[in-house]
Amino acid sequence: MPSMEKLYTEFKDRDFTMLAVDLREGTKKVRAFKERFKLNFPILLDYDGRVGLRYGVRSIPTTYLIDREGYVIGGALGARDWASKEVFELINQLLITKPNS
Repeated sequence: MPSMEKLYTEFKDRDFTMLAVDLREGTKKVRAFKERFKLNFPILLDYDGRVGLRYGVRSIPTTYLIDREGYVIGGALGARDWASKEVFELINQLLITKPNS
């Protein structure tokens, strides 16, 4: 999560959005987690697991990259260093690529 915060901070002022989805935990627990790790990106609370089911989440964490039109263009299972040079370069490339190009 700290590396996700770094990624969010780096790109939040560009055409980039990050949304975490918490599966089946309550508001108080998630709020405490956000405060403990100083997270500023939004976290959706999937109380009943419908979002996880819709996206076929079978393990946590699962990550999806979704383009400007709402299509899933990539994904990753398991933890990643979202603050790595390679990830920053990938996101930068995706942000400068125009839709339908």
